[in-house]
Amino acid sequence: MAINKKSLTDQVYSMLKEKILNREVELGEQLNTREIAEEHGISLMPVRDALRRLANEDLVENKPRVGFFVKNFSEAEVNEILEVRKMHEIYCLKNYFTDINREVISDLKDKFENGHKKYFTSYDSKLHKEIVLASHNDYLIDSYLKMINHYTMLFSYLNYKRSETSHQEHIDLIDCILNDKKEKAMEILYRHLDRVEIAEDAAIKRRA
Repeated sequence: MAINKKSLTDQVYSMLKEKILNREVELGEQLNTREIAEEHGISLMPVRDALRRLANEDLVENKPRVGFFVKNFSEAEVNEILEVRKMHEIYCLKNYFTDINREVISDLKDKFENGHKKYFTSYDSKLHKEIVLASHNDYLIDSYLKMINHYTMLFSYLNYKRSETSHQEHIDLIDCILNDKKEKAMEILYRHLDRVEIAEDAAIKRRA
């Protein structure tokens, strides 16, 4: 029998984070501590601890004397997240191009071309993360991963439609990396991130 070595807090944290990022709960929705505890037959303490951890990651808001709520985003916050994302990725592609893991990138190309469309978001996220991971800068990577949680959540809720253009841009970017065409790769990434920014802006205006 497999032994689950995770603490209750770790398990609740992972479960709630997955629900948030998979949009099983709405932006701004309250997370009722007592209901979560009762649903899973556990005490309130690990639920509260898990929610505090999510609040520290800025995925959840802790409103004093009111409760915990899934993070919501203003239009200004959306634009700031997208701007920071662009700064991270363009900087890393420019300065750590030769350190990008070609084996991982090659595997991703196969997934983009032959994988199931329902996994597109995970392939997309993996590709962009690999560009930043090439920096081997723990501080830069940590700040990016925290920010990308927000981006993933926004992507899910705003329902940005992945066009054939976007799909092809990922493949073209991968080809440039694999063929050491740095300048062309930067041009494609910049254009791609600009396109995402425009799509996200339009989506959040529709939601408003």
